[in-house]
Amino acid sequence: MDRLKQLVEGWIDAEPGRNARRLADASGVSRTTVYSLLSRTQQSRRMVERSTLEALAGGMGVHANVLIEAARDDAGYWTEEARGAVSPRIRALQAALDDLTEAEAEEVAEVAEVVLRRVLSRRAAAGQLPLGGVPDQRTGTAGS
Repeated sequence: MDRLKQLVEGWIDAEPGRNARRLADASGVSRTTVYSLLSRTQQSRRMVERSTLEALAGGMGVHANVLIEAARDDAGYWTEEARGAVSPRIRALQAALDDLTEAEAEEVAEVAEVVLRRVLSRRAAAGQLPLGGVPDQRTGTAGS
């Protein structure tokens, strides 16, 4: 199932006169991009650029996260359902992070990394070593 394609088709079919060209014009995305999304096949489901999804969401009048989650699911990334229940606290953090600029989100990630390292250090001192450690944002590998 291609959720992103279904969402775009659903928007087009919801009102007479809507078509791929109108969506392209409303979102500022090229017609070629919209037509490519509508003709995607099972083999061509790679992740769509976030900026494209955000622009399409604006043109469709939906929150960008709706299209982003659909695209992630289509590309094979884990969705919340696949990961299991997510706590309300984590959902609130995710929503807040989505509203930040890239630079602001990076700053929050750096602060979180420092705090997590401090917590892990205390646990290590108490003999409660976690598996893996905190991922280093620069390398993506687990650190101490």
